[in-house]
Amino acid sequence: MIPLYGNSVQEFYLEKVRNVHAERAQRIAALKSRADAEAYVAEVRKKARSCFHFPAKKSPLNAVVTGTLDFPQYTLEKVIYYSRPSYPVTGNLYLPKKRKDKVPAVLFLCGHSNEGKSNPDYQRAPIALAKAGFAVLAIDPVGQGERQQMLDTPIGEVWNPCAQHNMLSKQAILLGEWFGAWRTYDAVRGLDYLLARPEVDATRVGVHGTSGGGTLTTWVTAVDDRITMSAPSCYITTWLRNVENELPIDAEQMPPTALAQGLEMVDFLIAAGPKPILLLGEKNDFFDPRGLDEAEAELVKIHRLLGVPGTVERYMGKGDHSLSQFLREAGARFFCKYAGVKPPKGEGDIQVMPHDEIAATPKGQVKFLPGQKFMHDLLVEEAHRQVALQKPLTREAAARELSRCLKLGKVEAPYFRIGRPSGEYGGCLWQSRFALETEPGRVMAVLKLFTLHDWYHIPELSPDVTLYIPHLDSSQELRWRRPNAKRALYGLDVRGVGEVTPTNGDWPVEMRNFFDEYQFDYHYAGLGMMFDEPYLGGKVKDILCALALLEKVAKRIHLEAKGQGCVPALLAATIAGTRFASVTLEDGPDSWLEMVEDGYPYRRPLSYTLPDILRKMDLPMLRKLVKAQVIHHK
Repeated sequence: MIPLYGNSVQEFYLEKVRNVHAERAQRIAALKSRADAEAYVAEVRKKARSCFHFPAKKSPLNAVVTGTLDFPQYTLEKVIYYSRPSYPVTGNLYLPKKRKDKVPAVLFLCGHSNEGKSNPDYQRAPIALAKAGFAVLAIDPVGQGERQQMLDTPIGEVWNPCAQHNMLSKQAILLGEWFGAWRTYDAVRGLDYLLARPEVDATRVGVHGTSGGGTLTTWVTAVDDRITMSAPSCYITTWLRNVENELPIDAEQMPPTALAQGLEMVDFLIAAGPKPILLLGEKNDFFDPRGLDEAEAELVKIHRLLGVPGTVERYMGKGDHSLSQFLREAGARFFCKYAGVKPPKGEGDIQVMPHDEIAATPKGQVKFLPGQKFMHDLLVEEAHRQVALQKPLTREAAARELSRCLKLGKVEAPYFRIGRPSGEYGGCLWQSRFALETEPGRVMAVLKLFTLHDWYHIPELSPDVTLYIPHLDSSQELRWRRPNAKRALYGLDVRGVGEVTPTNGDWPVEMRNFFDEYQFDYHYAGLGMMFDEPYLGGKVKDILCALALLEKVAKRIHLEAKGQGCVPALLAATIAGTRFASVTLEDGPDSWLEMVEDGYPYRRPLSYTLPDILRKMDLPMLRKLVKAQVIHHK
């Protein structure tokens, strides 16, 4: 069946983001004085930094230089430092040869490229700055360059940094971590290394990067006061534009609680105060340039009110999403201007080197460093630590904790629309369809009564009812199941599956995949975390609302679920308690811990994770509390 309510989830989140954007726009418009601007900067700085949770204490960097390459105008040092114990970061430090005193510095952060710092454009930008007189540290992001994290998994996904990032992110979320904070902390520790170098002038320090590197440039600007100038490229727009354009963004680009706190992307630059900022973009970027225009206007206003007009600059290229030569040269001019360095006439010819020649590790991958650990290894260690500290819970205590974590809001029997029954030939069932408005004015779930007859309405009284939560689509999964004369059979497509599977978006029909690391399920689950209202909580709310509706016509309600539907069903059963006469779970996931332990959690959707849950409970505990019957097919 075609998902008739396939735009419901999109419109639900778009309305929420537009409300945040409108309220924030009123606040910006109301800023009239320096005191107003200072208060706003202080407020967003506190909010922005609350999105990042770093280790309480910095561990030793244990930095080593593993080799040096000599060029006419600069040297390249191959560097390894440890941002966390046993967790290496690989980098290249470019140092200008002509220097009498300490030199200004730039931390260069790479965008999403399999090659990491060896990407030709990510070599050209640091080299041009080094020739101009800057010390530049370029580091490999996790999952890129020398820091590949999934070398033993299928090759199709190994070399996709976005897939690596988003898979690791799902695991981190369960532990109360955010992948973007891990990425940012690697950069902060890179800044520690850069500023510890005797060649570097700590009063002239910039940060620069494009795409994913533009993201990290923005985050580092917000969290680290040592930055004196910042040039994010091909990232800054507005989250409103992203959601309007149905653009799923990367795991590190979705700060938890940011939208709940009323923040917009540019607030992470505003948080730095009146430091010089260059906004770089491209006309044909998928990050909507209209959002960059809005961000620039707000930054200009804040800096003017703070008494430093003219410290916000912008350069817009005419090409696609990239760090083009035009953007690189604009970045170099900006950093030279605010570091008091004579700007170069242009980039000129730049020699780039192959990965193996600039690699800091002996075999070109951190995998081969003695004693090193991948991010996944550290997450597994933390997961086991948290599980070991879990305390036994009663069903009532677990229900209270889940209600708090899921942010369910008001749960009641919903208003519903009566749809046309759907009948299929060849012995299949009729489906009476009821579109449930489990969010105000929005159909977020579809309840279906499977019958042998064309029936429009919910029967007035049924002694027993089965409520089935599907893996992906109740119509498909129940199409050959005959209703029992003594027990009515209902299927419930909760938000995001079945008739409420998002049909909007720019993915061709043949490419749409619920489990894809970078599509609609991931996108809306990420937005839920930014609103501090888990998408999983919405699915559980759909089940509880359907339960409240069916309780009006049924004496006993039995809950059944299959596959991934077992997760929201189990959480709903824990909260509802004896309101369900029985609970049966078929082929569901064993545990959230298993999801963290899995070295390749490809088919574990983001929408079935719950932030910071493993320190409190896991699925096996909940199954025991509700006395669920568990069925596994091999």
